[in-house]
Amino acid sequence: MPDDLYRTDIVTWSRQQAERLRRHVAGERVNDLDWEHVIEEIEDLGLSEINAVASLLTQAMVHALKIARWPDSEAVPHWTAEAVNFLAQAQRRYRPSMATRIAAEECFDDARRVVLATPGQGPEAPIPAAAALDLPAVMDRGADLRALIETLGHGPA
Repeated sequence: MPDDLYRTDIVTWSRQQAERLRRHVAGERVNDLDWEHVIEEIEDLGLSEINAVASLLTQAMVHALKIARWPDSEAVPHWTAEAVNFLAQAQRRYRPSMATRIAAEECFDDARRVVLATPGQGPEAPIPAAAALDLPAVMDRGADLRALIETLGHGPA
């Protein structure tokens, strides 16, 4: 196995490592497992999922804040659909073990910065400076998506 295969062709490397792991599990002595990178990839996979959920949540918040910022815009139905879609995707990928690893307030801060930097058409309404978010409640797949979007766009009650 070339030493740099991990860096040059991750797809081939991962297939080879998976095959070696299967042989190892079957009882074969396998000496050429790249344990260091296998461990790193497993850790990165979890971080990747956490980052994906945080990104989707941030995008939902961006659209919710656009609705709050420009409530009379013709784009409100589109922004609502986008916010609902991003939030539904985040909810589908979310796992309770992520709760301590996703900073919903940071997602909100990022979304707010994006919206404040976005030029709009028409009068601008103020948007909340912060949001008191209960991440498990926001990620509840049984929750009313449109109500959550409204909550995200209007900050703490």
